[in-house]
Amino acid sequence: PWSSPAAWLFEQTAKAWCAQQKVANQKIRDALIADYLVRLEIAKAAIEVHVAPTGLSFLRALHIIQHELIWAAGMSPGKLPAHLARLCLKLQTAVVEKRRGRKCPRVVKAKPARYPARHLKEL
Repeated sequence: PWSSPAAWLFEQTAKAWCAQQKVANQKIRDALIADYLVRLEIAKAAIEVHVAPTGLSFLRALHIIQHELIWAAGMSPGKLPAHLARLCLKLQTAVVEKRRGRKCPRVVKAKPARYPARHLKEL
C-alpha cells in the first residue's frame, strides 16, 4: 500500500508523534489537577488554623499528602474518613515559621588574591 519505505516511515513517525503529544498533554493535565487538589487541602487546613493559605508550606503539605496517600492505598474504605481527618490535622502543622533577620548585611565579597608566584632565577 505504501509507495516507498519513506512514506511508511513518515506515517509511523506521525502516529508516534501524535501519541506522544497525547501522553504529554495527559501528564500536564494530571499535574495541574494534583496541584489544584493540594492547594485545596492547604486552603481547608488554613481555615482550621486561622492563617492565610500562603502561611502554609506547599512542599511540606505535598509531602504530608503523599505520605498519607501511600498509607491510604492499603486501608479499608471504612477507615478512610478517620484517615482524612488525621490528614487535615497533619496539614495544620505545615505552618511556615517566621524567619529571623540577617545578622550582617548582604555584601559582595572581594575576589581573593592569586597565590604568590615564585620565579626561579637562572644561574
